[in-house]
Order: sequence, then C-alpha cells, then structure tokens
Amino acid sequence: MNAVFRSLVVLVGAVCCVIASSQPARSADGSLQKFLHQYCQACHGPENQEAELRVDSLVAARPEHDSVEAWARVLEMIEAGEMPPADEPRPDEAAVEQVIKQISERIAAATTQRPPALRRMNRQEYENTMHDLLGIDVPLADLLPEDGSVQGFDNVGTGLSISSVLMEQYLEAANVAFDAVIRRIEPLPAETRRADLMQIKENIESVKGNKGGVIEVANSFVKFTPGWPPARVDAAHPIEDGVYRCRLAVWPQDPGGRTIAVAVYVGALFGPETLQNIGVFDVTGTPEEPRLIEFTTRFKEGHAIHILPRIWPEHVTWRDKHEKRPGVGIMWCETYGPLDQSFPSEAQKQLFGDVDHITMVPDKPIYMRHRKGVKLHRVESQTPRQDAERIIRTLIPRAFRRPVSDKEMQPFVQLTLDRLDAGRPFEQAVRAGFAAVLCSPQFLLLNRQAEVDDYEIASRLSYFLWSTLPDEPLMQLAAEGKLSDPAVRHAQVERMVKDPRIDRFVENFTGQWLDLRDIDFTTPAQSLYPEYEPLLKEAMLGETRSFFTHLLQQDLSVRNLIDSDFTFLNERLADHYGIPGVQGHEHFRKVMLPEESVRGGVLTQASVLKVTANGTATSPVIRGVWVMDSILGRPLPPPPPGVPAVEPDIRGATTIRQQLDQHRDIAACARCHNRIDPPGFALEHFDAIGGERQWYRSLGEGEKLEKKLPYRKGLPVETASQLADGREFSDFREFRQCLLEDQDTFARALASKLLIYASGRPVRSADRLSVQRIIDAASQNDLGLRSMIHAVVQSELFLSR
Repeated sequence: MNAVFRSLVVLVGAVCCVIASSQPARSADGSLQKFLHQYCQACHGPENQEAELRVDSLVAARPEHDSVEAWARVLEMIEAGEMPPADEPRPDEAAVEQVIKQISERIAAATTQRPPALRRMNRQEYENTMHDLLGIDVPLADLLPEDGSVQGFDNVGTGLSISSVLMEQYLEAANVAFDAVIRRIEPLPAETRRADLMQIKENIESVKGNKGGVIEVANSFVKFTPGWPPARVDAAHPIEDGVYRCRLAVWPQDPGGRTIAVAVYVGALFGPETLQNIGVFDVTGTPEEPRLIEFTTRFKEGHAIHILPRIWPEHVTWRDKHEKRPGVGIMWCETYGPLDQSFPSEAQKQLFGDVDHITMVPDKPIYMRHRKGVKLHRVESQTPRQDAERIIRTLIPRAFRRPVSDKEMQPFVQLTLDRLDAGRPFEQAVRAGFAAVLCSPQFLLLNRQAEVDDYEIASRLSYFLWSTLPDEPLMQLAAEGKLSDPAVRHAQVERMVKDPRIDRFVENFTGQWLDLRDIDFTTPAQSLYPEYEPLLKEAMLGETRSFFTHLLQQDLSVRNLIDSDFTFLNERLADHYGIPGVQGHEHFRKVMLPEESVRGGVLTQASVLKVTANGTATSPVIRGVWVMDSILGRPLPPPPPGVPAVEPDIRGATTIRQQLDQHRDIAACARCHNRIDPPGFALEHFDAIGGERQWYRSLGEGEKLEKKLPYRKGLPVETASQLADGREFSDFREFRQCLLEDQDTFARALASKLLIYASGRPVRSADRLSVQRIIDAASQNDLGLRSMIHAVVQSELFLSR
C-alpha cells in the first residue's frame, strides 16, 4: 500500500509539473505568435515570404522540429532593429526583450547537441607548452603548419585537424626539442666581448665611402636611417650558444628637438632568418655620457646584434635644408656570457634527473671557428634500464597534465626499453620514448577526458589565460579536488591575471579578435602615406595591447572598448594623433584625451584602422564587415557569386559613396549593404593608417598642396549615414554614440568571443542564454573586463564536456 501511495504521489507530482510548465509555454507561444503576427507576418506570412521566411509556420511547428537557422535569422533581425522595418509601427522595448527571450528559449530547446570541447593544441600553445614543460626556448611553432580559424580564433577544435603529415611534423618538433634539452658542448667561462664601432674595419670603410651617409663623430659610428650599411659589432658577437647580458652605448646626434629612438634586434647578420625583436629604446645622453641600453637574451653562435635608428620626423633632402640631419651615435657594444654555465644544462637535469650515474661522455669532434679540439657530448647511464624507465614515468604525468596509471604508462616505457634491448644507445632509447610521449594524443589533445574533473579544469584555465600547461599551484589544487569550487577558480583567475604570462592572453586574444596579427599583411603605399614607418607600426600595436591590459588589470568596463576618455600613447603615436605633451617612444603611458579629440575606444586606434584597410585606401565595405563581426557579433555571409568587388578610386575621380550607391542597386547586395555600409562610412573619418581626415588623398585629380607631398587633396570625406534600424548619424562621434546605446549587443559579442577563445569550441545561437548569464554576472561589476573573464570561467559552457 505504501509503495502504491508513493507511486501515486510521484505520478500526481509529475502531472502537476507538466501542467505548470506547459501553461507558461502555451502562453509564451501565444504572445510570440501575437508579436510576429502584428509586426512581421505582413512581409513573412501566407501571402508574402520575403527572404523565403514564413514566421507563422515557425510558431506552429513543435520546438524539436523548428528550423534553428530560421529562428536565428528572426532573432538577429529583431535584435538588430531591422524587423519590423524602420518605416513600420515599432514594438516597445519591453515587448522586444520578451520576444528575444522566448525565441532564445526555443532555439535552446531545439538544439541539444553541443560541439565537443575536444581539440588539439594550436601551434603557439604547443610551443609554449614544450618550453614550460622542458625548460627550453628553441623556436618550435614555425615547424608546424598554420592553424585553421573558426569564428575568428585558431584554437577552436573544428579548425584543428590532424593528419599523417602533421604527425610527422610533430615528430620533427619533438626531436628538435629533445636536442635543445641537452647541452652538447661544455661552455667556456663567462667573458666580456666588446666592440668599439670605429675600430671595426667595415664601419671605418663605410664612413670613408660615405655609404648611406654614415659619419664618425666623437669616436662613434653615426647612422641616420635603418638602411644600409649595418652597424657592425662583430667583435661583440658570442662565439657559442648561450644566454648573454648585452650593453649598448648610444647618444643622439643633432636631434633638433626630436626624441630619437633605436630598435634592437638579435639574429643572423644576413639571410632570411626571422630576427628576434628586443625592443625600441629612446636615445639620450651625450658622447661623454651616453645612454646604456641593457638586455639579456639567448644567442646562437654567429648571431649578431642589429641596431636600427628610428627617427621621426625623418630628415629628407627637400625639407628643412638649414637643419642638421638627426642621427644615432653608436659608441660601443658588449656581451657578457654565457650566463648559463650549467653542464649538463638545467633542462637536461630536469628531464634526465640530477643523478651521479647519468653522465656526459665526449663523443664526436666538431669544428668551431673560435675553439680547438671541441667534442660533442652524449648522455650515458650506468643503469640504463632503470634510468630510462624512471625518466619516461616522470615525464608522462607532467606532459599529460594529470595522474597516469601504470597501465597507460606501460606502452611508452616498453617502447623505450625495447630500444635498449635492440642495442640502441641509452640516449637514443630515451629519445624514442620522449618523442612517443610528446606525439601522443594524451599530450597533443586538450579536453579529452570523459569527465571534466579538477585536472581538466586546471588545463582549461591555463590554456585560456596563459596558452600553456598548468603550473604547480593549479596542479596542486587539482590534486586536492578544489578547482571544482567556484571561489577557488575565482582566486586562481585573480592570481593568473597578475602573472606575466597573462601577456600571452592579451597578445593572442587581441591579435585574433581585433586582427592585430594582420598588421604586416599590407604595407601602405609611400606615395599616399609617406609618414608610415616602423616606429609608427610598433606604436600602433603598443597602444592597443597596453589599453586592453589596463582594462583587464583594473577591471574597467568593457564600454571603454567602444569609447573612453583615455588611451595609451608614446611620442610617435601622440604625434600621429595630434596630441601634445607626450615625450619618448620607449614607454606607453596612460594619457587623458583632450575634450576635442575624437580618439577613445578601439575603433579609433590606429592598429585597428590599419588592419581594416588595404594599404592604399579604405573601404567602408571592409571596415563595415569587420565592425559587424568583431564589434557587434553579427557576421555576414560572403557576397553572391559574380558580384564585382568595390575598389576605392585612388585617382580621385569618384567617391566610395558614389560607387557603393551603384553597388547597392543590385538587389542581392542591398540587404547586407544596408547593414555593412553605415559603420563603414562612419570610419571613413580615418585614413588607412588611422589618421583623421576631411578629404581623400589622391594620386590623380585634386588640388595641389603647399608642401611638396606626393599626393593631392582629393574629394571630401562623407561620413553621414543611416543604420539599418533607422537611426541616423552625421559623423563618427554620433555613430559611436549609437554603439554605446547598443552596449548590450557589444557586450554579448565580446562575451561570445571570450567564450569561443576560452572553451575552444564555437558559440551557437542555442548558447545565447548562457552568454547572457555571463553578461548578467559581469554587470554586477559594471561590465568589468576581468569580471567578464571570471563569468566565463564559471560558465557551464566553459566547464562542460
């Protein structure tokens, strides 16, 4: 009797739940149907189906049979204010919000399958992981192919395929990493190597031959441009690989009121090898008391220090002939090292163990230009089987980022021991096991566990914010089972944001969200933009990264990304923006913007304006598409086939607006261009390198300018337009105000971008409610950027399988 009674109670309770949940659903469907009937059905109903869409059929269908794609289109149009059209009766804001919520719930109910979080590391994550796991710094990313991009990011699983060719490249990279662990040559004692530039034959000959205009002043080699000839510092070059402390004495020659800078690189003196950028430094002092630039870096034998003047405005022959030419006086350069005297190397001790029975044994002789009788060393063990097994068993849990059972370890251990049994030397046997571990799916794949446990959370946090494997504190918390606690995750995010490795997040996220990685994709034509040069390009990137980092560290509102009363500038960029009072190129500082300045927010930053132009001219189409996707989170489909692209007329005969007016007459183009063109026109206020303008630069028609510039004054810029929802604006400032009024749209777009990057999987229309919860959580702290990251880390989309 009791069992029957309990069953009846459960049954009655279930029926009550169904009644309680179905009544609001029917009510919601009714209000949704009423809304769509009143505002949408005239154009998308039984008689008319514009865009092949019929909303009454959508409402009538059962949720599981709904077309998610169609509902997503309806949601996007209502949310953007494009439906109903601007000239039709408009619903009030509360009704719109209610309908958006109802449609979002329908989409979520009709979509059950979530894209898997499983993915492999991208190549930058792979390099960082190998470096941090093994204690090496050899380049590895370039050994792997470019990663695919999905929804704007290269760490999304569906864009990271694996092939047999890729596995061969992973094997090659693992071998390069293994060789980097072992120091084959016992280092020389640390010593100072010094080059006094005017005692070097090549520099003396360059001065005598007046090559590139170089001169000698105060026993210094004075260069005026970054071009030929190079400042040779051969006597200071290290004669073997290692880490070196470097010093460089420089001073400004006839600066003429300028702040002169110098860029320093390290790498091969000649050839196509990529140079390592050390930084840009202000040149101060005098020949009697020059500035000493100091840095520490790793050198390869034969690598050189490259010293390139960065002088702006650059002195040219047709201007200011009365002014002495500014240059950089380079007195001397020295290196001290190698600083890493450990033999075996610290990385080798970490991998092989710092034990007496593993030794370095001289092997094959090697020719070195500056050393005689040098032999390479190999690693040997007095107890090879025990040591080989210990090495692989120690490596595996660290590489796999979790505890590993003996059963899972055994194949890797056995492979290593089999090599020993086949007569292979100890080092080769360990190399085989090492490569097998670091080419295994357990190492290369992320989010592969059947359950999201604390170790999985540790990896997700670490690859999100540091692009590398978890550090010891994260692993310890995972071992204690504490990362499942939201408060502990919150504390770890706070810790990780303060760690220098957060720079990887700033660079990788902004590099893809804002396309800063494409800064070198085009080079502005010197005939149109003679003021563009490397110092300006480097300043562009510095502003955006410094600005984003400040928002993150201070947890400032993401609204600052749309409009702010400050930015981060150095002298070169401040001069470009026409903002006085900023001295020095070396450091970026927070600058409060003048009231009359149009700057503020990422859309006014030269880096973004540069990457959204084609190098010679701007295109409202390119910039409009970029704003719709990156800022508003509303990516548009590609243009229909056969429709010609709109190319700006740099000859100055027609405006881009005239060309787009003709383009918009094509019916297939009109709908998208009504959304694309307005933000694009607003950004016409800025040229291809982020300068303000009222007229276009022309290489053909137009008014000649007073200065002997290679371009003419072309047609005036027109920035006024009308958004797809009917709002009008006359200039960029008014357009930016429209974006601020749509701050919820921007916040949702940014939250989605962060979630894609953090989880490594696409964000779908069905995830809208989850994204909204992130925004709601961040809103408690005025939509702070760090608060939004905290909300992402607490999201079920970040934590789910």
